[in-house]
Amino acid sequence: MWLTMLVLIAVGIMVSLLAGLLGGMLQKSEIECWPEALTLPVMREEDLQTPEDASWAHRPWPYIRDRLTFPPLDIPSVEVSSTVSDDKHYLVNPARLTCTCSYFLLRGAQAPLGSKERLCRHLRQVYARHGQMATVVNMVLLDDVHFCETDQLWSGEVEGIPVAIAWREGDPWVTIYTRNNALSQAAEFQRYGFHIDHAVWLDGHVPKYNAVAIRTMLADWFTHNRPGSGDKALIP
Repeated sequence: MWLTMLVLIAVGIMVSLLAGLLGGMLQKSEIECWPEALTLPVMREEDLQTPEDASWAHRPWPYIRDRLTFPPLDIPSVEVSSTVSDDKHYLVNPARLTCTCSYFLLRGAQAPLGSKERLCRHLRQVYARHGQMATVVNMVLLDDVHFCETDQLWSGEVEGIPVAIAWREGDPWVTIYTRNNALSQAAEFQRYGFHIDHAVWLDGHVPKYNAVAIRTMLADWFTHNRPGSGDKALIP
């Protein structure tokens, strides 16, 4: 009897050690498979959504009529490597804006020719290299951490600085791409987040040149669509 109990205890210890080892391996594998998760900015506690933010899901959202379009490119088809697996390649046809990846076949192919919604990450890579878009737009196209094909996207200049702004219906966080280095240098752009309701920049990171003008522009875009706001400015 004592021998049986000792055997059961030994088996239990071995099972516990094996479970801990497998759990550690799975956690490490998950981090290695999704390295982009480690690069996402961490929200401060005071920036988290409050219950009144639910109104964002029901408001009429601004629609920018001069949306960016991505017409077909007059260049030959090209093979693009998968961003997940090095041994996978997809055939991109810029002249027809098609790709053999699963995203395009399931979703992108249903979107109109020339729309942003049609671009999978492989088409975006080709467009960033050959589409002759503004540098700040190319940064948006290559931003796999944030980019969403269904986002509204505007690009222009704010106080003479190229800017791209993206937002998603029902989400009070707006994403801004604008210049962050010296004007005497080749342009470099950075991604910023701005919460419309709380009027705060994500993690306190504020654009170097045109923060106030961007705040004012966002207020003009979103204030008049807020239920019950009237003409009152949304962003101070």
